[in-house]
Amino acid sequence: MPSTYNPGLVAISLIVATLASFTAIDLADRLSILAYARARHIWLAAGALAMGIGIWSMHFIGMLSFSLSIPLGYDPAITCYSLVIAVLVSWFALHVVTRERLKLPWLLAGGVLMGLGIAGMHYMGMAAMLMQPAIRYEPRIFAASILIAIAASTAALWVAHTLRGAHQDHVMRKRIGAACVMGIAIAGMHYTGMAAANFPVGSVCGAAHGVKPQWLADAVTLFALVILIGTLLLSRLDARVAFLDNSVARLNDQIERMRGPTR
Repeated sequence: MPSTYNPGLVAISLIVATLASFTAIDLADRLSILAYARARHIWLAAGALAMGIGIWSMHFIGMLSFSLSIPLGYDPAITCYSLVIAVLVSWFALHVVTRERLKLPWLLAGGVLMGLGIAGMHYMGMAAMLMQPAIRYEPRIFAASILIAIAASTAALWVAHTLRGAHQDHVMRKRIGAACVMGIAIAGMHYTGMAAANFPVGSVCGAAHGVKPQWLADAVTLFALVILIGTLLLSRLDARVAFLDNSVARLNDQIERMRGPTR
């Protein structure tokens, strides 16, 4: 069955993937310097939620950019399950990259598990279409999409771990460049997976419900951007407050030392 893509939604999916990647890199740096366990757990959960929503939104917008000659839709329950997978994978990724040392076995194991999780999220999202007869996948392209997901995940973990710390030269430029590369890799996995899908002639989407894809894509895009940008702003604000608190504490300590011991 012939298919087409909406170029505008494809571009938006790439932008969301890049922003989600930058958020992950920025949060990895923030989490690595948190001294208090409670604050770390809170930011780890918030970061996983934001990053998971970002990755899931990219895939969902990419799927909404796809159209066939029949009405399409997505089962809400299965779609939510795919979002849960994205959040869990994001939590695991942030937990791995914020370790003090990222040894090769952890990196490889983390890349494989994260890649399989992202691939699982994607293909569960495809299953949410409830196509009858079921979608058939080209084995070689299907395998390539999983390998891309694993390779991209491994590279993302390594980059996020490496770019922690603001002491590096041109660190912001490096993070932006890395986020662009990671965003392209995430989008590449998605569209490779879509290329593996074959829809038999006469297929019917069991989840078609009449909601316009463009309206749904606009809503998901706005939701993802608000979550990702809001998380970045809160992270920077929290870091600034922590910096000011530490500066005040050091200043008070210096004042006490200058006063000397009191009689």
